[in-house]
Amino acid sequence: MKKLFITLILLSSLSSAFTFDIWESKITLDKAIETAKSNNLPLCKDGIFGVGKEFKESYLYLEKYPNNRIFRYTTTLLNEKATVYLYFTKNSKRLYTLKVRWITRKKEFVDTLYKLLDEKYGKRETVISSNFGDLILAKKRQWKPSDETIIQTKTSMAGTELNYYDVEESHKEEEERKKIKIEKKEKALIKDANKF
Repeated sequence: MKKLFITLILLSSLSSAFTFDIWESKITLDKAIETAKSNNLPLCKDGIFGVGKEFKESYLYLEKYPNNRIFRYTTTLLNEKATVYLYFTKNSKRLYTLKVRWITRKKEFVDTLYKLLDEKYGKRETVISSNFGDLILAKKRQWKPSDETIIQTKTSMAGTELNYYDVEESHKEEEERKKIKIEKKEKALIKDANKF
């Protein structure tokens, strides 16, 4: 009975907070690469341009940039060209945020997106608007289907963005960042202490 209970705890702690298309939060970078390869997605390191339409491991630049944590690919969603970004935690390299960006901000497109999200996740909880009128800076909407998941949209002059956040993994990422910052600060103090 104890083994079953421990197994259930471990499984629940690794269950995904969000799912988007073929992606689930908490998957490892290795699993994401395997998924991209099996689905022939042109996943690449963010910032690399001129990639083809098929998966090639060379687009990932894993050897040159082993600490890279942001990857992307382009696709078509809701009949519009979109870029999907996958964000992984620094140490555990687990997916904690997924962003989809469209260049369009057409009213019909945005209304369709909102309708899909409202139907799936319930009415949006939060609306954060610009003080300067519709779409001049940004308009944000938020859905919180569970304590583990936050989904946000941002519509601005630059286009439309859809963000999925795994709250638990996002907190872990923040803690990892803080720890690394403290470690760097301590190393700098040790290195430079004799200079004063």
